[in-house]
Amino acid sequence: MPGAFYHQLAEGRFESSPLTAGPWSPDSQHAGPPSALLVRAMERFEQRPGTRLARVSVDVLGPVPVADLEIEVRTVRPGRSVELLEATASAGDRPVLVARGWRMRSTPGDFPVHGDHTGPEVPAAPRVRGAMMSFAHADGYLSVVDFSFDHGDGDALGPARAWGRSRLDLVDGESMTGWQHTILVADSASGISLATDPLTYPAINCDLVVSLHREPMPGWVHLDSETVGGPGGGVVTDTRLSDDRGRIGRSVQNLYGRRVG
Repeated sequence: MPGAFYHQLAEGRFESSPLTAGPWSPDSQHAGPPSALLVRAMERFEQRPGTRLARVSVDVLGPVPVADLEIEVRTVRPGRSVELLEATASAGDRPVLVARGWRMRSTPGDFPVHGDHTGPEVPAAPRVRGAMMSFAHADGYLSVVDFSFDHGDGDALGPARAWGRSRLDLVDGESMTGWQHTILVADSASGISLATDPLTYPAINCDLVVSLHREPMPGWVHLDSETVGGPGGGVVTDTRLSDDRGRIGRSVQNLYGRRVG
């Protein structure tokens, strides 16, 4: 493993690696790694057996610099069966990312199975890294997160289906949980399913909402993504999420679309 996205300096304080940098600038982080850092904080906060994170919503308050981050967690709504947590990432004195997570009691062992749990076919051959936004800054996140496409590719416009995985740990010396890995990859859904030329009509997400009906496996995450938008409205990326065992849930991103030049 060639390192990690973050090095823990103290309780709640993390040094950011240059490998957190996103596709638009070497100075600003891809939202995936710091979102996963907030999930990590919520998973570790006042743990209670028999409960699980069910939904995490992340709001991007501004560019996240490749700099030290302070992470804080609090309970917004306490409860024995359902509680709402909030985690904030700050750079200096400025909050840059805030996440809210519903943590709830897991269903009982005899709860009925219903709905479609099937996922995409897991490739028999090794998944092969494909092209990914060749026009973008490639020395950060894009250099250490692999995308293997079933449909489309990282330089094409339109809906796409791809397996994604990080080759880095989130925090050095730790293995990522399934939730951390899923949200780190899911933030790329709008990138694999670009609907417009990003150099003329860029559309950048200001949030990420992930809902999972079961605990995901660490490792490859499958994104079945489509970005939809039009004049006088907005842009949304809708994604069905799966792992090697089948369907795990869905993510949605709202994007700010504009014209440059």
